[in-house]
Amino acid sequence: MNLRLILPLLPLCAALGTSPFALAQTPATEDAAFVAATVPVPSPPLRLSEHPEIRADIFKLLGYARGSYTRGDSLIARQVLDSMRSLYDIQRTMLPDGRSVLASINPAERGAQRAALLFDPQRKLLALGLVNGHCQAAIGDAAPACLPDTHAVLTVFLPPGVEDEVAAPLLVWARQLPRQLTFAEAEQRQTIAAVEYITTRPGQPGWEQRDVPPGFPPSLLHLLLPAAELNSSSSGGKLIEPKVLAGLPMRTPTEAAEAGDEPMPDAHITLHSYADFHWVLNTYAKLAKGAQVKGHDEKVVFSGSDTSGRYTVTLREQGREDGVFITVASWRTK
Repeated sequence: MNLRLILPLLPLCAALGTSPFALAQTPATEDAAFVAATVPVPSPPLRLSEHPEIRADIFKLLGYARGSYTRGDSLIARQVLDSMRSLYDIQRTMLPDGRSVLASINPAERGAQRAALLFDPQRKLLALGLVNGHCQAAIGDAAPACLPDTHAVLTVFLPPGVEDEVAAPLLVWARQLPRQLTFAEAEQRQTIAAVEYITTRPGQPGWEQRDVPPGFPPSLLHLLLPAAELNSSSSGGKLIEPKVLAGLPMRTPTEAAEAGDEPMPDAHITLHSYADFHWVLNTYAKLAKGAQVKGHDEKVVFSGSDTSGRYTVTLREQGREDGVFITVASWRTK
């Protein structure tokens, strides 16, 4: 991600291309026009966070980068998806030039965290806006440290090569408070205190070579999807990731009982993909060509061998919002 600037919203001259005087005269007019063009989406079948095309658009823009916006150091795309989870607060705004804004909120935060997508007339994603508090990870039992509502941030994510001015409608959208927040006292009401523009780098892998556990065969590296985030890993029967569990046995007693006499892998790594399950399945049908395949739509296991020994690839679908877990396990030839 490339953070280019942080711009105070008072005034928004640079973002909107207007003089300070003109800006002082126009926000009310802009807001009224935006509100008039905004309509609720009636009884949609899916949350935006569940919609396959919306999820694909978000990951195409953001990839598997991590950051601290609605929570500390986690997948940015997941933070965005959580910020548009409400099924009953989806709104669409049709702009005069054919562009549109599609938005929803995080109901658990009453809309203090919310996200919007700006599309061109052909439904190409032009920009993504996220209202957030630059939250840091919680330490111990303490609550996550976030900016107060009076100093919220609008983070605008843009594809490479797109100018900041393209996202101007998202600045108007961000000023429109969700109904759940309008009941706060004026001095406590959410205010967008700053706008930041970030050019994304969607092609970066979601994990690094250093995440591969010791003993994992180089010949199996092609089975690790780049477009996925690291979930867990182990070597020699001990967990390495997540770090809070490092050193513990790879299997719980329940998992050991389910495995029966199956020996523990010499090394394993689990990745988390938010791609469509059938796309992941078809991808592994090519990557693990020649392996035996067992299972059904919610769990599929590829079993194969190469010069390093035996391996399995297990795909588990966790639901529309939680994606697919991919576990690659290796038993090396002794």
